[in-house]
Amino acid sequence: MLFDKLRQIEERSQEIARRLADPAIFSQQAEYARLRKEHADSQEIVARFGEYRDVLKKISEAQHILADGGDRELQELAQAEVDELSGRQTMLEEARRRSAGQSLPVSFHQGDLYHLPFEDGAFDRCYADKTFQHLLNPQQALSELIRVTRPGGRLVIADPDHETHVLDSLYPEVTRRFFRFRSGGIHQPDIAHRLYGMFREAGLFDIVVEPLTWVATDYESIRPLSHFIEGMRLAEQHGVVTTEEVAQWIASLEDVIASGRFFHAVTYFITAGRKPE
Repeated sequence: MLFDKLRQIEERSQEIARRLADPAIFSQQAEYARLRKEHADSQEIVARFGEYRDVLKKISEAQHILADGGDRELQELAQAEVDELSGRQTMLEEARRRSAGQSLPVSFHQGDLYHLPFEDGAFDRCYADKTFQHLLNPQQALSELIRVTRPGGRLVIADPDHETHVLDSLYPEVTRRFFRFRSGGIHQPDIAHRLYGMFREAGLFDIVVEPLTWVATDYESIRPLSHFIEGMRLAEQHGVVTTEEVAQWIASLEDVIASGRFFHAVTYFITAGRKPE
């Protein structure tokens, strides 16, 4: 089975990492060099296998909640997770359908951001929107985007900085714990404010960073994406907050929603740079 083969590669990579950490290996130069090469060659496969298992785990957890029944809001949250993870191909097909017959100079492709199916310098501009926060290896993805950008071309990446979430609440300490819990489920929650340094290290120039704060004062308009109430109950299940804290926090949130005083904001950083000629 392919899954078993990938697991064997991962286990072999872990074994090599342990051997390379042993100071005794440094006296065996040929063996050390061989192990380093084997370990480096396996990292790409191991990383992609980890991403694949992470998606499977999230789908499984969401489906388990759906199968158990119970809390309606948790059910909705789980269903949204399943829909998001399994609906990517549907989105691609819909984009193709909408553009069909319009003679637009565009085409749609689904691929691996770490290995884009395009030649070097294929594009004048490359843009990634709310993508890098979900990547296990953002450095590799950035290198790949730079590769397919022509010399002198522009690269733009926009992502939310999950360390900038603010919510007007009577319980700010509980709110901070809640947002930390939510950020813990994202591979790169702080990527937005790290991109400037990554652009510099990658050799891009003419780098500009623009902050964009997204403000919401109507909870219902963001509820399909934010799920604050459902998420707080999930945080309780993970021991992040107590039952009493959850009850107080949700009651307070429902009060500000009903009175029209709801306020939430998060800041995006849009980082742009140019590839050297």
